[in-house]
Amino acid sequence: MPSKPRNRIGEIYGRLTVIRPSDKRTKSGNAYWWCRCSCGNEREVPSDKLSHNTARRKPTVQACEDCSREMQVEAVYRKNDRDEMERREEAIANRADLKGDVPDRWLKLPLTDAHARELGQTLFFRGNHCLRGHLAPYRINGGCLACAGQSPSAKDLPSTKPKGS
Repeated sequence: MPSKPRNRIGEIYGRLTVIRPSDKRTKSGNAYWWCRCSCGNEREVPSDKLSHNTARRKPTVQACEDCSREMQVEAVYRKNDRDEMERREEAIANRADLKGDVPDRWLKLPLTDAHARELGQTLFFRGNHCLRGHLAPYRINGGCLACAGQSPSAKDLPSTKPKGS
């Protein structure tokens, strides 16, 4: 017969508060606990999944299934926002180095595809080379305009920098 689990009633793990023990046990003998999420939903959680240790390798349960899904989506959005900001900063740096080497109209285009979508435009210019080595604007649905034959690459254009600089 497994030992009696320690009393976790009232303990809080993330959004979950332990409210009562369950009769269920895991294969390894760990007790299950009924927990109430801050949103009001209840969830049955094994005791080995309830932990305050954020550095542990085993996954922990921090919320009900609905809130967990929301938290995952929010984390993905935060990561995508962080990545987008990095792409925009990189584009600004690339474009600063290209002033005079590319047409000014290219430098007035949005910085990234997401930026172009926000502005309702179809072209953007990051200031980096495509896989074939072209330096040209891109379409938001993908593809370098020079690769598509719609625009010459910057290396094929006459330089607009004044001589001696």
